Amino acid sequence: MQIRGFPWVVALLLAVGVHASVLWYLARTDTEVDGAEAPGESGVVIDLGPAGRTLGDPEALPEPEPEPEPEPEPEPEPEPEPEPEPEPEPEPEPEPEPEPEPEPEPEPEPEPQPEPEPEPREPAEDHPREASVQGEESEHEAPMDEVRDAPAADQGGGDPAAEQDYARELRAWLERHKEYPRQAQRRRQEGVATVRVTIDRDGNVLSYELEQGSGHGLLDRAVEDMIRRADPLPAMPADMGQSRFTFSLPVSFNLR
Repeated sequence: MQIRGFPWVVALLLAVGVHASVLWYLARTDTEVDGAEAPGESGVVIDLGPAGRTLGDPEALPEPEPEPEPEPEPEPEPEPEPEPEPEPEPEPEPEPEPEPEPEPEPEPEPEPQPEPEPEPREPAEDHPREASVQGEESEHEAPMDEVRDAPAADQGGGDPAAEQDYARELRAWLERHKEYPRQAQRRRQEGVATVRVTIDRDGNVLSYELEQGSGHGLLDRAVEDMIRRADPLPAMPADMGQSRFTFSLPVSFNLR
């Protein structure tokens, strides 16, 4: 019998527990509603707490700390004013070109100073005799004219053929010493001068003088220079017996 009544006891206890739980729940609900209406008739206060905690007065939240005021931004430094660009220096004015110096005028050629005429030597005492010498031509000079001579007073006679040969020798010798002055050529000067010359047997010039001028001082001096350059002349051959020989020599200067 005891075994049969045990289930009923369990069922009874379960029923009592269920009813007790319902009553507790209802009592709790009424208490919450009364507490909500106490502060205000129409107010509803709901406090949601964490699970497993009883509802109660809410904890006072800490006041939020005031946010620090932002530091004022530093004022931006003013940008430096740009330096003014330097003014360009003015270009220097070009210097004027120097005027060309005038070319110096050519100096005139100095006039040749006349050489002093040599003192005429004493003429030979012999009487001149005539002989002829045919002149020859050179590149810029005209041939000499005939050489005229006269027999000396002490001449003892001689071979005419020997005299002709000696005259040709004198002509050739004087031609080699004749010069046409370049200055006279540039001036286109021409003319004939005659000179009288006396020599001894050895050909030494004893005296000379200008019998007739050419009309140009340059040409007359050239004749005298020729005699000085040619001295001594060739000696007389043994076939000629005179001791001195005097002759006149025309000297021509002609441009070609």
